[in-house]
Amino acid sequence: MPESAHPNRWFGANPQATASQGKNPHGWTRETPATWRSALGLGESKDREPPEGGGHWYPEPPKRRGPMIAGLVILAIVAIAVGWIIGNTTSSSSSSTGNLSATVNPQLAQGGHDFVQFACAACHGMQGKGGPDASVPVLTTVGQSLSAAQLTNIITYGLGQQPVPAGQGTGNPVTGSAGPYMPTWKNILSTSQIADLVAYIQAGLPAVPGAVEQPVPTGQGNIVAGQVAFINYGCENCHGGNGLGGASNPNNPGGPLPFLGGPAFDQQFPTASDVESVIKSGSIVGKAPLTSMPHWGGIIPQQTLDDLVAYIRTLPGAPS
Repeated sequence: MPESAHPNRWFGANPQATASQGKNPHGWTRETPATWRSALGLGESKDREPPEGGGHWYPEPPKRRGPMIAGLVILAIVAIAVGWIIGNTTSSSSSSTGNLSATVNPQLAQGGHDFVQFACAACHGMQGKGGPDASVPVLTTVGQSLSAAQLTNIITYGLGQQPVPAGQGTGNPVTGSAGPYMPTWKNILSTSQIADLVAYIQAGLPAVPGAVEQPVPTGQGNIVAGQVAFINYGCENCHGGNGLGGASNPNNPGGPLPFLGGPAFDQQFPTASDVESVIKSGSIVGKAPLTSMPHWGGIIPQQTLDDLVAYIRTLPGAPS
């Protein structure tokens, strides 16, 4: 058979040649030898009509399902991993900040927030589970063993060794006490706030969403860290924002707590060590300069004490 009768019969016809010969683009007809059809993998499709325009039906290449399935499996694994990470992050975040839209008994919620805001958590631990000093009672056990009247009395008048008039608590420790003591919150907490705290303690100090201390920034200097500590340890509740006062002396309503900073303060506490000393030892009833300032020795870590003192040393003191 002349080669020109079936030009390029193994690889399809030259389009220009077939066009001039009036043949289909592939150069194949139904008369193509069976051996060639077999070589091309056409199988038993010889009786099938050629496609429109001539030529032959060629078998479709097998579908490669393996890579597709593998890709879907990988995508599923990635989706599961991302979901786990997001869920874990959300859970971790929720454990510290809580679901702020959660419904909580309003009185218990207020008691939980007051417990943090007024630094009860700093001494007794979050939810009263125990703080840094073993001498401070764990409220999850002791608190529920006391009546509402007893708790109210302790929060209002403090707890210690110094005698006070009948019906007004047991007072604060005598001068020179080396351990933490419960200060008086008279004239600092309102009667409703004290009632909320009592209800919260007797309810077992449940977790309240959002009732957490402010996070202390790192890498921003000790004055910034001290400013946050000033809030977390309740200093602001008595000494006011930026140490500008605002609270009356608990046992002397006629005289407000002194401003922090300024000439008078600097004269009484000329060095950073002097400021640190009064923070650590507190101030007992009847002892100058303050009345019933909490004892923070063994409660506030040394680094935080340094930060707190650095911040206090920047305060302006009494307005001129």
